[in-house]
Amino acid sequence: MNWSYRILIFLMLIPVQSIFLEKVEIAGVKPDIALVFVFVMGWTQGRKVGGLWGLALGGLIDLFSSGVLGLALLLKGFVGLIAGGLGKSFLHLSLQSYVIFFIGLSLLHDLVGIFFLHGFVLEDLGAVLTGEILLRAIYNTLLAIIAILIVWEKSNQKESFAYGGTIFSPGRKPGTRK
Repeated sequence: MNWSYRILIFLMLIPVQSIFLEKVEIAGVKPDIALVFVFVMGWTQGRKVGGLWGLALGGLIDLFSSGVLGLALLLKGFVGLIAGGLGKSFLHLSLQSYVIFFIGLSLLHDLVGIFFLHGFVLEDLGAVLTGEILLRAIYNTLLAIIAILIVWEKSNQKESFAYGGTIFSPGRKPGTRK
């Protein structure tokens, strides 16, 4: 990715999140585009790139938010590291596995954030998981899958994504016999 694209994405992410995505909320839930971007960059580019994007975008979010300073930086950096570290390991799995992985990662991200901001009450966990956090995880996952398909299409990695089972059966390389 060219440096000019990186700088443009970095500078435009918060305004896009704040202005454009306010209008695309579903059932009162807005996606976390920074989380989706960090996940996609980590998943497709590796742990180092994902972690750095997570730290950079998390720091930018912390700079413009009124929340706990450093929380988004740590959470987004953690997501980038996890996605980058496990993305290449799970390359041979199906699209359904990607969906399950990202829903879990998005839930973990939001639950850890809630834990640090409000404390942890076990009775409220069921209500939280069936409410806004679960809907946001599903919404983020849909956006992440679309973004991964676009990124891999643009970077000419169709064969490795097909090998991951999205187009063909899991574990079978395109053009080979069983």
